Amino acid sequence: MQQLAIIEGIRRYTIHGEPYVVIYYSDGADRETIHQAQMSEDSLPAGLRVGDSVVLTMIGSVVAGVHKERAEG
Repeated sequence: MQQLAIIEGIRRYTIHGEPYVVIYYSDGADRETIHQAQMSEDSLPAGLRVGDSVVLTMIGSVVAGVHKERAEG
């Protein structure tokens, strides 16, 4: 399943020298509810910033992938 989301925050950290990230995101229809997902930093698209629109690949309620939303045209 895919879900549109907006990146509300990014927190980077390392464990044993390996970079990881927590992303905070909201559904565009409900910006008041913030969700979070944790993953390795190399699984995120390059240049991801707060405010970016993204497409989340979900397996159940778990974020399995983050992709930048492509511009139409």
